[in-house]
Amino acid sequence: MRQIKPDDVRKLWDNFWTDKERAHRLLKPVSLVAPTDDPTVLFNVAGMQQLVPYLSGKAHPYGKRLYNIQPCLRTNDIEDIGDERHLSMFEMMGNWSLGDYFKKEALTRSVEFLVDKLGLNKEFLGCSIFGGYVDKNGQEIIPYDYEAEAVLLSLGIGQKKIKAISMTEGEKCDNFRWPAGAIGPCGPCAEFHYDRGDDWWPNDWNIGENDRFIEIWNNVFMEFYKHEDGTFTKLSQQNVDTGMWFERLMMILEGKETIFETGVFRDFIGTVQTLSGVPYPAYQKKEGVMSSEEKAVLRSYRIVTDHVRASNKLMVDGVRPSNDARGYVLRRLMRRARLHIKRLCVDPENPDFQQGNYKSIWYIIGEQSKDVQKLNNTMTREIEQLWMDEIDQFEKTLDRGQKHLEKIMAQGVNEVISGTDAFLLSDTYGFPLELTQEMAAEQWYEVDIVGYEQALQATRKKAKENAKDVFSRGVDRAQYLDGVPPTQFVWYDEWSVTDPQVVKQIVLDDGRLVMIFDTTPFYAESGGQTGDRGTLTFDDGSTKTIVDVKKYGGVFLHFVE
Repeated sequence: MRQIKPDDVRKLWDNFWTDKERAHRLLKPVSLVAPTDDPTVLFNVAGMQQLVPYLSGKAHPYGKRLYNIQPCLRTNDIEDIGDERHLSMFEMMGNWSLGDYFKKEALTRSVEFLVDKLGLNKEFLGCSIFGGYVDKNGQEIIPYDYEAEAVLLSLGIGQKKIKAISMTEGEKCDNFRWPAGAIGPCGPCAEFHYDRGDDWWPNDWNIGENDRFIEIWNNVFMEFYKHEDGTFTKLSQQNVDTGMWFERLMMILEGKETIFETGVFRDFIGTVQTLSGVPYPAYQKKEGVMSSEEKAVLRSYRIVTDHVRASNKLMVDGVRPSNDARGYVLRRLMRRARLHIKRLCVDPENPDFQQGNYKSIWYIIGEQSKDVQKLNNTMTREIEQLWMDEIDQFEKTLDRGQKHLEKIMAQGVNEVISGTDAFLLSDTYGFPLELTQEMAAEQWYEVDIVGYEQALQATRKKAKENAKDVFSRGVDRAQYLDGVPPTQFVWYDEWSVTDPQVVKQIVLDDGRLVMIFDTTPFYAESGGQTGDRGTLTFDDGSTKTIVDVKKYGGVFLHFVE
C-alpha cells in the first residue's frame, strides 16, 4: 500500500483537475452553514450544496467544469460517531460537469485518479450501479443504468465486481441520489468501492453488505428533477456531481482499519492522549480481541476528536450554542464532547489531574485546525470563551443529572427508564434526552420514548394554560415574551445568584410586576409543585419579595411584590 500524506492527496487532486486536458475551475469552500435562501437544510451536507441552482440549468460564472474540497456537516449520523468511519464533519472531494461531459468521461476519470494518480490496485475496485426504479405495480419509473455498466466493463471492472441495486416506490437506495431537501436535482449513482481483503469477509463481492468493501467515490448523474408531488422530469441539461470522502480515502491509502488512525486525526488523537494520560488502544477489528474497557476508551477518543473538531469549525463559521436549530446542534456536539472528555480525563490516583488538563483539549485541537489558525486573536479568544461558558454551564447539568440518573437506574424496574423519569431529567435537571439514552444504553437500559413524548406534550399543554392564567386579563400578553431567551435554571447547585441580568420587566393590568432574569435559582411551578418564594436585593440595599414563579416556554416569570 502506498503511503501518502493528506496534503499530498490535496495537491494531486488540484493538479489532476486543473491540467489542460480536464480544465476544471476550483470552487473555494464555503461555510458549513447553508445559505439563508435554502430552507431545506441547516448545514451544507454535501459539496454540491452551493451548486443546486446550476445543476438545475442556471449558468455558472466559472463555466461548466468545476471541482473542490468542501467541509460538510451531517447531523443524522451523530449517534453513530464512535465507530470506525462515521463523522459529523468531513471533507468532500468533488468534481462537476454542468451540461458538459457525462457518464463515460466521469467514470473514466475516477478510475484514472484512483489507479494512475493514487496507485490503488484496479483489481480491488468494484462498483455499484442503479438497477432501476419501479412503482408498486411493477411499472418502470426510472430505468436500469445500462450505460454506466457498459462504461465500467470497458474500463476493466469485471462483471462480478459490478452490483446493480434497484428500488420500488416508497423505498430509497444508496444508488440513487435524492435532493438534499424535499425537491431538486437528482439521479442514478455509480459508487466505487474498495476491497479490503479476505480478513474482513469471504470474497463474494457482495458490495454494500459488509465491512470488506468501503465506498470511496460516488458518481451521481443528475438527469432528473424531483417535484413536490413526487414526480420526476428530465433536466434541461445532464450533469455530473461526484463526491469522495477525503477521510475514508486516506484510510484506504494509508492501509488503516479506521479513519481515526490516519494522518487526518493523528495530531488530534495525540493531543487527547497527552492531556488525558489515557493510552489510545490499538484498534483490533476481530470480534472479541478488544476488551469492553478498551472499546469504551476508543469510542470516547473518537467522539472527542470528531466533536471538538466540528464544533470549532461551526463557531468559526459563526454558529453559537443555543437551544434552537443550528445552535442546538453545536451545543449537542460540545456537550457530548465534554461528557467523553470527562470520562477520559478522570485519574482515580490523581483526582486533580483533569483540572489542569482537560480544559486544554479543545483549545489545542482548535489550534491544530487550519480554520482556527487563520483567526485573529480576538476571534480566537471569543471561541475559547464560548467553550468555557458552555462547558461551565454544562458541568452543573451533567453532575446533577448523572447522579439522579444513577439513582433511577439503581431503583429501575425491568431495565427501563420511564418516560416520566426521562422527562424529569430533561425538564427539571436540564439533562438532555440524548445523554439519558446514551448513558442508559451503556448499562443495558432502555428509555421509554413514547412516555417521554407524552410527558412533554402534557407539559406544553399545561404551560399554555398557565400562560393564559398569567397574562390574560382582557388581553393576552404572551406576545410580550417573543424573542426572550430561555432562563438558565441553577436550582440544586446554587441557592442564590449574584448579579443576575434583568432580561425584561412586565407590569400587568392589576399593577403586579413580572421580572425575567437570565439566570435564576427559583423553582417554577411545575408538576403540581408551587413556585419558590424569596427575596431580591438591589444595589441600593432595597429589597422586594418574589411571591411566585411560573414558567412559559422555558422563560421563568418572577412575580414581585
